[in-house]
Amino acid sequence: MRRKNKVTVALLSAFAIVLTFGTFARATLAPHAPSLSVHESRYGTVTNGDRKESVQRLEIRIVSHAEQGTTYQVQCFFLKRGKKDAPVTVDDTVIFDVVNPHGTYEVIAHPIKVAGTSSSKASGSSNSKSGKSSKKSHPVKTLTSESPREGYLVRILCEGAILRTHFSGHSVENLLEQDPSWLEQAALKTSARHLEANELLKR
Repeated sequence: MRRKNKVTVALLSAFAIVLTFGTFARATLAPHAPSLSVHESRYGTVTNGDRKESVQRLEIRIVSHAEQGTTYQVQCFFLKRGKKDAPVTVDDTVIFDVVNPHGTYEVIAHPIKVAGTSSSKASGSSNSKSGKSSKKSHPVKTLTSESPREGYLVRILCEGAILRTHFSGHSVENLLEQDPSWLEQAALKTSARHLEANELLKR
C-alpha cells in the first residue's frame, strides 16, 4: 500500500510540473504570427546614363490578426555575390515597423552597378612621322551575363523574436544555416535603411 501511495504521489508531482511548465510556456509564447508572402515584382538590368545597373523590387504582403497595437519589425536583406571565391554579402538592408499590418509593402533595393569586361577594339587610324598609318585601339566594355545578385531574405520580428522568414531560394536558406549571425550584423550596421511603413504601403 505504501509503495502504491508513493507511486501516486510521484505521478501527481510530475503532472503538477507539466501543468506549471505548460502555463509558463503559454505565457511566454510570441504573439500571433502574421501571414507573410513575398513577390519579386521587378528584377533585371536597366540603363542609367552610360552605365548598366541591376535592379530588384519586392512586394511584401503582411496580414495580422493580433491584438490592436501589436507592432512588428520587417527586415529585408538583399544579397550580392562575391567576386571570384569571395563569400556572399548583404548589399542592402531595409527595415521598417508595422502596427497591425494588413496590406502590401513595396521595397526597392539599391541598384548594383553591373561589371563589364574590357577588350581592345580598333576604332580609328592616324599617320605617324614616317608617313605610315597605324590603327588606334580603345578598350570597349562588354556586359557580363551573370547577375551580381544572389537573392533576398525577408523576415518579421516581434519583440526580438523571429516569427516569419521568407527565402528567395534554398541557397539563401543554406547560407543562413551556416552562419545565423550575419543577418544580425547587417541589421545593426549604420548603412541599414530605416524607412516609414506608410511610405512603402501600396495604395
